[in-house]
Amino acid sequence: MKMKINKFEGFTLVELIIVMVLLGILAAVAVPKIGSTISSSEEATEDAIIAALQSAVEMYAMDQVVNNSVKSYPSNPFAELDKPPSGYSGVGSLSDVDGEWVFYDANDDGISNYVAHQRNDNNKYKWTYDISSGAFGDRVAY
Repeated sequence: MKMKINKFEGFTLVELIIVMVLLGILAAVAVPKIGSTISSSEEATEDAIIAALQSAVEMYAMDQVVNNSVKSYPSNPFAELDKPPSGYSGVGSLSDVDGEWVFYDANDDGISNYVAHQRNDNNKYKWTYDISSGAFGDRVAY
């Protein structure tokens, strides 16, 4: 008995188009979710670094009370961290590098001290820093 051999093996054009449409729909749904996940993870990282700075500033102030009987706060909060965050480039302005952290020291120029961060999407955020109270302000886009 002879078996019939099918010479037309593989997928039809219609099947391939259906698969491409389904992949397009999946990509259209997944890409915005990934973008918001990245943004929220950067925000959480910023919150953690600001919390670490607040803790380091308070520890410095308590050390000052013990040593000098006067509560004072550091001029640069990053100097009190055991390990500065990845991307910390020192005192000055942001130099348009993704993931960069800086401390801006007012030095009587009329602008308050602030901590600044540039996210990977090039958005820049800053938190004011009050050297007299050790308080950090809210996140502000600039």
